[in-house]
Amino acid sequence: MKKLIFSSLIAVLMLGFCQNKTAAQAVEDNTVYNFVTMETPPTYPGGLDKFYDFLGKTMKYPDSAVKNNVQGSVFVSFTVEKDGSLNDIKVDRKLGGGTDEEAVRVLKLSEKWNPGMQNGKVVRVKYNIPVKFAIPGKDSNPKVATPVYNSTGPVNENTVYNFVSMENPPSYPGGMAKFYQFLGENMKYPKAAIDNKVEGMVSLSFIVEKDGSLSDIKVNRKLGSGTDEEAVRVLSLSKRWNPGMQNGTVVRVKYNIPVKFKLPK
Repeated sequence: MKKLIFSSLIAVLMLGFCQNKTAAQAVEDNTVYNFVTMETPPTYPGGLDKFYDFLGKTMKYPDSAVKNNVQGSVFVSFTVEKDGSLNDIKVDRKLGGGTDEEAVRVLKLSEKWNPGMQNGKVVRVKYNIPVKFAIPGKDSNPKVATPVYNSTGPVNENTVYNFVSMENPPSYPGGMAKFYQFLGENMKYPKAAIDNKVEGMVSLSFIVEKDGSLSDIKVNRKLGSGTDEEAVRVLSLSKRWNPGMQNGTVVRVKYNIPVKFKLPK
């Protein structure tokens, strides 16, 4: 059986850390949120396991891709609308051989999700999903694709999981709203960045350890003028998270977070 390895790529966006604007004021009818910033993110009916099951039963490895040994990732984004439907499905990075079209085709067949909520309001939410196509062997059935993701199989003691594949992902005490409040209260725009009018993204990653502490905080893409160091400094001050659990076992989980620095007007 041909297999699709399905994973998710997540991004958290911090816009300017404006402390004088409440979260409620930020909610607008047409705002599109990243799902990891949500108080109540959208969910597929029955949970992620059901979503992966739907993908596996519906996705077919394109003949052209099999014939030409096309393997790799198709990066797809979509918006979960207020009614739970998937809209604006786009291929952000193509793979070819019919894989791009197949990924979009199957997402269009998805049933409606449970929509996301922010400050008591139903809102629009964006997902960014890389879908990896991999041909395991000649004896497999190229017409059926089964997604393989981190929540399957036995838990290895030192495995680092992507949090979107978790049965019970780690969480900041009090929820993500509290985490953003912590960032806003502690992050300081570096003077050098202000003087040089530096704005943009700092991309970081960190691991939520089994005891909830944050380790291995790294800057994966630098912005400069003190912003990189400031982002790391504040993350290092974070209180311990509630650790993630997989198959009833506490595990290590990795986050990838881009932080956007924007000068106030």
